[in-house]
Amino acid sequence: MSQTQNILLLKLDEFIRKYYKNQFIKGLLYTSGLLVAAFLFLVVTEYFAEFNTTTRTLLFYSFIAISVFVISKYIALPLLKLNKLGTAITHDDAATIIGKHFSKINDKLLNTLQLQRSNRNAVLSTDLLEASINQKMMELKPIPFTSAIDLNENKKYLKFALPPIALMLLVFIIKPSIIKDGTERIVFHQTYFEKQAPFKFQINNKSLQAIQQQDYTLDLKINGNEIPNEVFISVEGIEHKMDKVGNTNYTYTFKNVQKNQEFVFNAAGFNSKSYELSVLPKPMLVKFDIQLTYPTYLNKKNETVSNVGDMQLPQGTKLNWVFHTKNTNEIFLQFNDTLINTKHSSENEFSFSKRMMHTSAYTIKTLNHFLKYNPDSVNYTINVVTDQVPVIDVSEKHDSLNPKSIYFSGSVKDDYGFTRLVFKYTHYSQDSTGKSIIKNNEQIISIDKQQITQPYFYYFDASRFNTLPGDKIEYYFEVWDNDGVNGAKSAKTQVMVYKSPTIDELNKATDKNNSEIKKDIDDGIKKAKELQKEINELAKKLNDKKQMGWEEKKKLEDILKKQNELKNKIEETKQENQLNNEQQNENTQLDESILEKQKELEKLF
Repeated sequence: MSQTQNILLLKLDEFIRKYYKNQFIKGLLYTSGLLVAAFLFLVVTEYFAEFNTTTRTLLFYSFIAISVFVISKYIALPLLKLNKLGTAITHDDAATIIGKHFSKINDKLLNTLQLQRSNRNAVLSTDLLEASINQKMMELKPIPFTSAIDLNENKKYLKFALPPIALMLLVFIIKPSIIKDGTERIVFHQTYFEKQAPFKFQINNKSLQAIQQQDYTLDLKINGNEIPNEVFISVEGIEHKMDKVGNTNYTYTFKNVQKNQEFVFNAAGFNSKSYELSVLPKPMLVKFDIQLTYPTYLNKKNETVSNVGDMQLPQGTKLNWVFHTKNTNEIFLQFNDTLINTKHSSENEFSFSKRMMHTSAYTIKTLNHFLKYNPDSVNYTINVVTDQVPVIDVSEKHDSLNPKSIYFSGSVKDDYGFTRLVFKYTHYSQDSTGKSIIKNNEQIISIDKQQITQPYFYYFDASRFNTLPGDKIEYYFEVWDNDGVNGAKSAKTQVMVYKSPTIDELNKATDKNNSEIKKDIDDGIKKAKELQKEINELAKKLNDKKQMGWEEKKKLEDILKKQNELKNKIEETKQENQLNNEQQNENTQLDESILEKQKELEKLF
């Protein structure tokens, strides 16, 4: 291909670019005018007509579709072809357009292109064909192909773009709300816009969110120059009259809200936009179980209770709560001033363990992601019963014949049982130098550790301590319970005392005893003499009568009775004297006068 032919093709390419540039400018003017006019028509119509959401949605997407079509056809397509993207017009098409513009060229340019193709496709090129092409090329060379397109001619299309633009600017200047409000309503086509009314509906609630299964009170305020006398609310298509509170406020209560509900206000022929009351799933405590593990020392079988919050339990009982919930992410237990977050053991299940040592009230609170504060809570009280201190009592009895022999009887009582019962004593004495000697000791008393109330008995023999005159023994009983939580607690009886008499006390007591015994003996001798006299008299009567009558029998019975009483009295006196002798034998430092009296008593016996 010759240089002249290449120049011809380059000039055609330049023409094609200018052709699409002209198409782009023309399309831009057309599109601007058309879309501005359509937009202006759309917003003005919406401003005055106030279409519903469905119509506005249809108009919005229709405008979008028209805009996409016009921009694609008249702007995007020429622009792509200008940048050699897509299919553009061919050189032959360009030659035809140029031939129509330049009458002197007519079909020469098209014929020249056809000759070039013929020359390339010919098996053998002929000089005649080549010469013919060159001749036509020389004729076409001075002609400016691009002048076939005059970009300035596009000015005439400004009449399509400028009037709509000018009209929109004029409307914007005179009343910008037409453009602003109309555009807003078209762009937010799915949003409900209230019709312009002499008042406005204002919801005072912070949020339109209700808790499931609870009531929700809606608070509405009417703002404006004209206030309607009645306001209605349409909930799910059912109309209700709102309660008037004051001059401008109205309320309505949604009862036991279970699901989301749409509602609309209407008053004096004007409707509000549609609102929705959304329902937050309420965290619920379906049920709860408490596993009770009692302290081992109680020997009480562990158990599980369900839905029982108020309880009375022994101190030290371990409680393991298992909560079964719904729509719940957290459960808190509040003991007095302590807030405890439970463990999320599995889906819809929480657990918590605590050993109860003191009486405590507690509150159960359920929360979820939607409800960080739940006004509903459950309150319970656990009364903890502490292990009581054991109770012990005792009575003391001395042997009348042997004061050193002491008998005890008593009882012990506790709420759960015992660990031990002991007899404790302290012996206070002195050695030969007069130095004090104190000895402490105790003796365990056998009891039934499981029986909560039982008697006990004990015998104490002071003689086994080899007490000396003036010695003292203090003693008491002490019992311990089986408290396995705080440790065994004890209780004891009053402190009792056995005191060995001193030498002076022994002498005085012996002298007194001897005197009393002598008196008893003297009384016995006197009664014996009287009794002997009665016997002699009865014997004399019997000898005279030769036969015993009723009176004699009665007298004899009376004598026998007196004889037995005297005999018993003598035996008692003997025992007292024997005991007195034993006490005297223990006291090696008796006065000589006391010893003399003792010898006299022996003679009297």
